[in-house]
Amino acid sequence: MDVWQGLEIEDDVLESFLKKCDSSSSLIPGPAGNVQAAMMNRISDDPRTTQEFAQEVAQATLERDFNSNAWKWAEMYIKHHDVVKDGDINNVTKLATGKSQSTLHLVVCIVKECIPNGLGDMKLTLKDPTVTMKASLHNKVLKDPKFGPHIGVGSVMILNHVRIFSAFPPNYYVNIVLGNVINVFPADICAPTKELLMETQKPVIRPLVQEEPNMAEIMRKLRNPHLQPST
Repeated sequence: MDVWQGLEIEDDVLESFLKKCDSSSSLIPGPAGNVQAAMMNRISDDPRTTQEFAQEVAQATLERDFNSNAWKWAEMYIKHHDVVKDGDINNVTKLATGKSQSTLHLVVCIVKECIPNGLGDMKLTLKDPTVTMKASLHNKVLKDPKFGPHIGVGSVMILNHVRIFSAFPPNYYVNIVLGNVINVFPADICAPTKELLMETQKPVIRPLVQEEPNMAEIMRKLRNPHLQPST
């Protein structure tokens, strides 16, 4: 028996919880996703192990995320303005490279989770085709009338020259300030068209410059404090 099948849950509680967990939903990030998958699997017509069920939901979520109108807008926007080599979204900087680089040149990611931190800023969970990563979003981005209203679960962000920090490796997070945001496409945006793309302005992309040795060393220490000799 799957370990999650032993959960004692009243049917009315389960039904209430699953109202938001249909085929169009994603699994909750973290360990809670295991419980959610177990609950969804429990009432399915073809129950499997929780691990198999969770993998299927994750795959369906991946396909849905990167076929949304918001993601299609990002793809066509990058191609139309020739933002990266060959205008191909596959040539943007991958979030996964944040584990080896302190600065990411150009990132396209979908917002999977938004949590206010109580200080005016917001904690995000970002996702691209390579990895899911936590992020800190500065309150000035939320207050900006061009970007703030569009940021939410399912929206797609195009970021330039963003810093990666890691206080406790292997946990890394993206630090997003107003100057990093190139564009935000809301989750409920319509499908992109050539006419609509013609109305958009070409973005100004800051080039990625090599850090000076002293700055690179400072960033290395901030990213990998556990590698520093003890005193």
